[in-house]
Amino acid sequence: MKKYLALLLALVMALGLCACGGGAAEEPAQEEANQTEQTGDLEKIVITEPVRGYHWAPVYLAQTLGYLAEEGLEAEFQSVSGTPPFAALFSGDAQFTLVGIESAMIVNEKGQGAKVLASTSEKYPYSLIGATEDYTTLESLRGGIVAGGVNTSGGPYSFAMACMNYAGLTPETDVSVITMASVGYAAAIEAGELQAAVSTNPWAAKILLDNGGQVIVDGTDDAAIQDIIGSASYELFILMTSDEYIASNPETVQKVMNAVAKAMQWMENATPEEIAENLLPLFEGAEEELLYDAQYDKERSITSYTGYHTESGFQAALNLSKLAGDITGDLTEDQIYDETFLDKAWENLK
Repeated sequence: MKKYLALLLALVMALGLCACGGGAAEEPAQEEANQTEQTGDLEKIVITEPVRGYHWAPVYLAQTLGYLAEEGLEAEFQSVSGTPPFAALFSGDAQFTLVGIESAMIVNEKGQGAKVLASTSEKYPYSLIGATEDYTTLESLRGGIVAGGVNTSGGPYSFAMACMNYAGLTPETDVSVITMASVGYAAAIEAGELQAAVSTNPWAAKILLDNGGQVIVDGTDDAAIQDIIGSASYELFILMTSDEYIASNPETVQKVMNAVAKAMQWMENATPEEIAENLLPLFEGAEEELLYDAQYDKERSITSYTGYHTESGFQAALNLSKLAGDITGDLTEDQIYDETFLDKAWENLK
């Protein structure tokens, strides 16, 4: 019992570093932002997020390293609860959002119009963790229950569905894929009501593994993920804005991308210790978690240092979004991505 109480406490703390795809977060919302406004000599931009998560690090570092300020900008990051963070793009309460690629699929199928400006990760950082040593393979989950994040439109749920589909396990018939917050994992495991769960970041996976969990699928394993989703690359975490904002504020979009590209360039050459130190202003009190995630990231090459997507990664995202029921039709890369600002940013750096 003490072990699971400790796990519960650790998972609560780990939520601050978890990143889910596009759904509601479990953190309180910050003060609502107005339209872009001037703050002193810097133009203020608002960037929403479902939760503060390491895998959007290049965007956070663009702020903390001063690259946005060099462009005349200041970013306010807002963790949004109750509604998808991308909704603020269309209400005018934010100019940019940090979400998962499935969110870009959802808004564009609905005709709202938004573009991925840059991808901040190039590999799946998710893991499917078995609750105990009795659950070490996908087949061992037959007849069991798998937790796939807080909502059915998020990346963790899509990942769980892809794993089940690959193993030939039919949801509701062979296995139940449910929504559950990470804070509920411990009690469900103790009660024998949960056989596996999707962990969304290295630190959260470590907590489960330290308490007897077993890795069933490691999303950073190129061969394993290639078999499951058809692509070793998967540009899950993204920076997105609306088509309307691009049309009306192309100069600001370019400034943001200049800063993000510079942060990616810095991050590629930085040590895990340097990355953790410079992220800390936006992750107060999370030194140990940041360093662990940064070390894991460097070892597994999760972060994108270019910001570009791959064709195979896009096709995998399209297929997974369909599998999870996020979308029903086909979308094109041109509908999802606008990397022209990224192109110019890299030209400027060269």
